[in-house]
Amino acid sequence: MRYEFVIQHINALGGTERSACAVMNGLAKTGASVGLVELFSQGPSTFALEPSISVASLFSNHVKIFNSWFRIVWKLARHLKRVGADVLVIVEATHALYGVAAARLAGVRCVMWEHFNFNVTLGRRKRVWGRQIAARWADDIVVLTQRDIALWKAGTRVRAHLTAIPNIAPPVPENTFDMRENIVLAAGRLMEQKGYDLLLEAWAIVMRDARSKGWSLLIRGDGDDRGALQLQAQGLENITIAPATGGIVSDYRRAGVFVCSSRYEGLPMVLLEASAYGLPIVSFDCETGPAEIIVQGVSGLLVPPLDVKALADGLLSLMSDSERRGRMAEAARLRALDFQSDPVIARWERLLDKAGSATLGACEPS
Repeated sequence: MRYEFVIQHINALGGTERSACAVMNGLAKTGASVGLVELFSQGPSTFALEPSISVASLFSNHVKIFNSWFRIVWKLARHLKRVGADVLVIVEATHALYGVAAARLAGVRCVMWEHFNFNVTLGRRKRVWGRQIAARWADDIVVLTQRDIALWKAGTRVRAHLTAIPNIAPPVPENTFDMRENIVLAAGRLMEQKGYDLLLEAWAIVMRDARSKGWSLLIRGDGDDRGALQLQAQGLENITIAPATGGIVSDYRRAGVFVCSSRYEGLPMVLLEASAYGLPIVSFDCETGPAEIIVQGVSGLLVPPLDVKALADGLLSLMSDSERRGRMAEAARLRALDFQSDPVIARWERLLDKAGSATLGACEPS
């Protein structure tokens, strides 16, 4: 079986790219033939890829999907035929706009892999249209949570088969929680979705409470909101807004609490990573994602969405109770075992083997 994954480009530090690399690596380690196709290249993968995974780019420079639709479909279909692909996995709904057509033209099965939830569009109509096309013309749609299956069924007349497969957590290391520093860590792109403006409001409340003595907040990430967040942080104490880094593992290893202030999520990789590294978590209980990872009151705390006061109270309750943090740290590590590579890749194998067992009739590109 030959599995080809198509993505806009792989040279980014985002959760989508990290998740795609983890799944491709996991499949390659089982002996499967795996290839990656970029719409256009912006450099090598930020995350390590197995040497057996081939990487190809349809274009050397940025292209717009609608302006170049026919060329994209034709080039991708020719590539799929040339490498003998059995299944095309479309990474992120926007790329269903051309990926579904290319798969049908090449005569391969089509799996669309959703990385948000159905209600999240980020203001992009292309994402909405891509989902509608995938719902009708893809063979399978992979979502991250069972809740999102319900959202898809409520939001579209879906003909494709829906399957929930979570993201992969990193391997769970030895627990070293007793050596942690008094750092509250947040990580992710500096954008409205991540709600760092709300986190800074909550931190202002935290700093007025005596239980916060000796604690600091580290926000790790890049993005367009950096200037606005730095301006908002002026006058607040013990805050660092640091650039994204490929070495974030060191932050996970030394922090004492992880905080997620997102307005919405799919299944956030940072929460899986924080759990794997034994970090108790305080998070908004947004529509999908955190509740699938955090066991309420056991491995972390879920607070009502957008409730800044509740987020502050949750942080303070953990910051002031080292024994509770230690118990939650161990529970978080145990929870992360449910998201390890082997069980998740086994689910992908079952899906892709089924997908590859049938072939669509198609026109053959020359």
